[in-house]
This record gives sequence, structure tokens and C-alpha cells, in this order.
Amino acid sequence: MIKSILSIICFLGISFTQIQFEGNPKFYDTRELDLNFFSVDQSQLENRSYHPMVFQFGNEYEFSVDVLESAVSMSSNNEISFLLGIESSGAFGIGLYFDQFNLSQNSKLFIYDSNRTYILGALTSKNNKPTGDLATSIIKSDKIILELSVPLNELDQVSLHLSSIVHDYTDINNYYNTSQSREDCNTNVVCDDGDDWRDQINGVIRVQMGGGLCSASLINNTANDRTPYVLFADHCVSGNASSYVFDFNYQSSSCNGTTGPTNQSISGSSILIQEDINSGPDFALLQMNSDVPDSYNPFYVGWSRSSSAPQEAIGIHHPGGDIKKISFTNDNVSAGGTGGYYWEFQYDNGRVIPGSSGSPFFDGNKRQVGIASYIYTNYCDPSPDCYCSQQYDHGYGRFDVAMDMGMSQYLDPLNTGSQTLDGISISGISIDHDSFNDMPFESSELTFSANVSAFTGNIDAVELFYDLGDGMVSEEMVRQNFGNNYQASVRGLFNGMIIEYYILAVNSEGIVETYPANAPTNSILFILGDLPDLYSNNFEEDANEWIVGDNSDNATAGIWELAEPVATYNDDNILIQPGEDNTSNGTFCFITGNGFESGNGGFDDVDAGKTTLYSPIFDCSGLDEVLLTYWRWYTNNIGDNGGTDKWMVSVSNNNSTWIDLENTSVSNTDWTKKRFLLSNYIDLTSTVSFRFIAEDILYDGDNGSGGSLVEAGLDDFSLEFLSDGSGIIGDVNSDESIDVLDVVLIVNMILGTEDFNYFTADINSDNSINVQDIIALINIILN
Repeated sequence: MIKSILSIICFLGISFTQIQFEGNPKFYDTRELDLNFFSVDQSQLENRSYHPMVFQFGNEYEFSVDVLESAVSMSSNNEISFLLGIESSGAFGIGLYFDQFNLSQNSKLFIYDSNRTYILGALTSKNNKPTGDLATSIIKSDKIILELSVPLNELDQVSLHLSSIVHDYTDINNYYNTSQSREDCNTNVVCDDGDDWRDQINGVIRVQMGGGLCSASLINNTANDRTPYVLFADHCVSGNASSYVFDFNYQSSSCNGTTGPTNQSISGSSILIQEDINSGPDFALLQMNSDVPDSYNPFYVGWSRSSSAPQEAIGIHHPGGDIKKISFTNDNVSAGGTGGYYWEFQYDNGRVIPGSSGSPFFDGNKRQVGIASYIYTNYCDPSPDCYCSQQYDHGYGRFDVAMDMGMSQYLDPLNTGSQTLDGISISGISIDHDSFNDMPFESSELTFSANVSAFTGNIDAVELFYDLGDGMVSEEMVRQNFGNNYQASVRGLFNGMIIEYYILAVNSEGIVETYPANAPTNSILFILGDLPDLYSNNFEEDANEWIVGDNSDNATAGIWELAEPVATYNDDNILIQPGEDNTSNGTFCFITGNGFESGNGGFDDVDAGKTTLYSPIFDCSGLDEVLLTYWRWYTNNIGDNGGTDKWMVSVSNNNSTWIDLENTSVSNTDWTKKRFLLSNYIDLTSTVSFRFIAEDILYDGDNGSGGSLVEAGLDDFSLEFLSDGSGIIGDVNSDESIDVLDVVLIVNMILGTEDFNYFTADINSDNSINVQDIIALINIILN
């Protein structure tokens, strides 16, 4: 009973648009109605200028009608009913667009065909949107009826104005079984071939843009909060996204079926970011104006930012706007297209055609890596299905490049830098936590807090995993006051600690989620208090010990130099090189080829090879741990072969053997903080050094080989350390001896001329440094 009540509460709490609610139209069974049927003027065609790769199933006509003014009205029992007929001769179905849509709390709108074989509704005030408009899915027949009932005392709150209709001339929902004879070389998703892909199938939807159709994915983000993001192709964008209709689960219930349910749709969205087919990977990210109800069984697909070509490709899509299909290939996938923005391959089983545009393809790990972009369009000459017997390349916009071009701000809102993310269903878990950053030492105890909730089932356990320097341990996070907040406290802390941690949660259905995503590989690292500096350089005054160049360097331009960076942009005004360094109130940093032509992204970027920057050599011998921190800028995703060039950071303890700390092709047009515990990579010796390489890889024979715009920057480099000396209580000056010099330092701390170090100077462990600590320290010296 409790579970049922909670389900009802959750259901009512969701904001819906074209989702239908209970109720029956009063006049549905009344056939003798004297209605005004308004005929659509088919000369008033609206030109959406659909791209050839969009499947156009209908025409959109201007149709301006105020429902309350034009409809036949009848009153009874303090309620008034409005009935209006619409006819678009020859249509298989009609879609409506209300540019004014506002229903009062107790009003209901139904739409049905004149033969009473199809009904949409009730639409209620829960379908109202902040944008004030609403589009419907396609209602069967060329003659439809609108029936609106309104309490008399709410009449002044209702506004319904139609501005256009969609005339379906293809029977897009197969209401009349017109596609029964159509041969199709794609496989219905319900067939056995789709068994391993049930979640991903639930994450693919159909998008109606007026009279055009594309496919899309419902996509996850690192907050795992089920924000209704929709990813499809930019060439599909047409008209106002507020009028788009999203169809869920339009798929057959049998392997040979040709129809699917048409009663699961949502109306309305907004465009967040897009990049067209000529200057990027042809993507558009939308956000639906409504949450997706659990009854639709949605799946928010996972993704991968890998710049390496996947070994296989699995596509799920609506070819020709048809029911959902699945396609496979084991052929080689390779980067191609203008700027290397696309993955190219040929399907072995199935083809993508108009209607498939915008659909995802998944790698073998079931993560989206591409967005269907350029496809073969002349597939119906001479026969409707000749594309099945033809073999041609499909081009999918690269997901990794799209993330680098701004999409990451939405799909990685936590700024985790995650390279992969798994999908979630309604059984997912949300972990909301504010990550700790470096902080001053104020207490020997620190409380970790997170809001954790399950979309279905119950949270069974939440664990904090943390490492204070002796390996990872775990502690249960305790639920507070029957809410979603969980807490755990870690004690025994002291000034000058490196703390690494992550949070893990599991629910009653066995779903496991971590924060940050992909932990423990990806974890949070911060400093409590102060660590002594082994070396720190913001490059404002001295960088004489840093060396530019290596015998193997072969870049013809874009060589490392110390300079005040000059901002550069490509032809589409996308920032390539920063216009300022990272240091607060700073000026200088290391930059690759600081051009003198402001704005010209192609001037003095790294070209045709690599350029290397070496750090000084550092003596790390005798230290327990060294923490490396630096800020870097790296972009490589604009131009020919974009997204394939390398950024590499390596460490050596002997100046000959190099271990990679970073080796990536992922761009990030922002100053990004990177941190590494060196003992995880090397033994700490007296000859530790670092090198930073930016490389423009040359592709012989390619059009525009080596033409991608590669820029890198380095700033605020530091090494901080832990040693036995810094961890001995009483050895305040870390000289591995406890003597009068340590007493002097404590006196200076009390006088305020020296920074506090609670671990070494708080001798009596009372979280205060005072004269009692001086007495205790003298007693230690006197033994």
C-alpha cells in the first residue's frame, strides 16, 4: 500500500505535456452533431526547408483558428463544451500546433477522428508549458474533432489558438497498414538480435519536427539525475524546437510486425547547443520541456568520449520514420569526413536512410559513440528498397568531438572529466555531493555528506571510501532523519594531509553507482591544511631551468615559449588559444606558438609534428610522497583530422625511462587542473623530471593532412611533499630533530608570525596552539 501511494505521489509530481490523463469525451458516442468543420487551405504551405536526409512524411499548413471563438458550444450543469471539426482532405492523419495553449485546472481537451476509432486525451492543465504552446502527435484520419469541456467559472482562464496543422501523406504511424508490403533489410528491435540491447533500445526515440522525422537518443549525464536530454543531428533541426514531438517505444511487439503503439509521446523542447555538418560533427542537444514518465520505461543511454575507433558498431533507429530497427556491423570503423569529425563504416545487416538521421550508434560496451549524420539518400530508384542491395558508407558525428565542442557542460555537469559513462533506467541511483577542494586545517574531524536517492527500489547502503595515506578504507554513511542525506565523519586528521576519496551506493535492485563516476579509477583528491612546497612556479618571474626542445621534435610551428598568451579563434569564432594565463592576477605561462596575429587560429599553432617542454630535475629522495599539480590548456578538435592529435605528460626518475601521466586526444578549451601522486607511478629518486608534449599528427595523403589546430598551455606548476620529518610531533621545522628551534617556531605561531601546523605543533592535541604546547615540547626535549 505504501509503495502504491508513493508511486501515485511521484506520478503526479512530474510535469507532463502531451501525456494523456484519464477521462472520456462527453460527445464521443454522439454521431449526430452539427459541427463546424474547418477545411485546411493546402495552398498555405509552410516551408520548413528540410534537409534531404530528414524523412518528410507530411506538409505543414498555416491554419489560424481560435478554438473558443470558432467552435460550436453547448452548456449544461455549470459546464460548457466546445466542439470543432478540422478537415485536411486526403490526409492519413493530422497533427496540431497550438501557438496558444492554456487550460484551466478542471478543463479537459480530447481529440478524436470523425469515425471514432482513435482518441487522444484527456489533455489538461498539466499539459500547460511555460512557453505557452503545444504540438500534438498525428491523429488518425483526414477529419478530426476537438472536444473541450470547461467549468463556466474557469472559462476566462482558457486560451486555445491553432496556428498550423501537419498533413500526413505517408501514413507515418501505419494506421491503415500501408507499410505491410514494404521490404526492409533492418531487423525489428523485438527480434532475438536485440536481446542484448534492450536498455539501449529503450533509449532511442523518434522526433517529429512538423512534417519531418528523425531519430534520437535519450542520453545520460554524470549527475545521473535523469535530466531529459535528447541528442540528435543538427541537420534535423527545423522550426521551433518547442513544437517538436518525441515518440517513445514506437516498435513492434513481434519480430515480423509492422506497427507499434502511438500513445507514448512528449511535446516541446529547447535547443541547448548545436554544431552543423560543415563545421563540426553535426549534433544538436535538446532538453525536453517535460520529465519522462516511468510508465514509458525510459533508458538514458551511456556514452564514451574515446577518440579511438570502436571495433564494432550497433545502430538503433527509425529508418523512413518506421518502427524501431537495429543494425550491426563488424567492419572497420575509421575517422573520416571534414576535420575528422565523423566515424565512417558500412553496416553488414541493415542500412540507415532518412528518418535514421540523429540516431545513436553504440560500441561493444553499449555506450553511444556517434550520431547518424550523412547517409545515402537516393535509395528509392528504381525500387523502394534498392538500398538493401547496395553497400555504402554511413557517417556518424563523433561523440567525443561533440563533447569537446561544448556539449560536456551539459553531459558532464559535475566536471568529472569522465571518459565513459554508463546508462541508467528508472532503476538508477542519484548521488548529489559537493566535492571537497583544498581547505585550511580547522579540526581533526571532517564530515562527508551526500544526498542519495533511488529512482526505484530502496537505497540499501552508502559507503565512503577514503585514503589518508595508508591505503583505501571504507566507512558506512548513515542516513539522517529518514531523508536522503547520508553522512560519515573521518577523525584523526591533522594539518598537511593528502586525502583521496569516493562515495559508493547500492539499491535493493543491485544497482551500484559511484561519485565521481567510474570510481575508484576516478576519485577526488584534496589537501587538508598546508603541505611544504618542494617547488612552485607560476612562470611570472623565473623559468630559466625549464628547457624547450628535444632532439626528436619535428614541429614546424607552434614551438613552446614563455609568453603572455594571445587569444586566437578559427573561422567560426571558436576559441583555440587562451587570451590569458591561469594564475590569478598573472600574465605569463608556457604556450605553444604565441602568434602575433590576434584572432588567427591558424597562425603559429603546432604544425606537422611535436614540440616538447622539459621541467627542471627535482630531488625527491627520502620523501614519502610528492603531489604534482599543474594547470593545462589543450585543444586539437578543429580542422582536418581533428580529435586525433596527442597531448602527453610523462614523468621519469632517471631521465631515460618515461611513464605517462597523461596521453590523450581529448580537447578541453579551458584551463584544467591536473593532479597526480607520484608514488603511484615511480620510485621517488634524486632525479625526477617531467616533460610536456603537444603533437600535430601528420596523415600523409589525407586532404588537409596535419591541418587540425593544436594549441597547448602550461601554468601554475607545483610539487608538494610529505616526509617522515613533516610527520613527527614536535619536529616543527621538519629537520628530523626536536630542539629549541622548534620551540621558537611555536612561539612565532602563537605571536602570529608563522603559519600554524597543528600536527607537529599541537603537542597536547587539544586543537589549539598555545603555551601548554611549549611546556609539553620542553618536556620532550628534557626527556
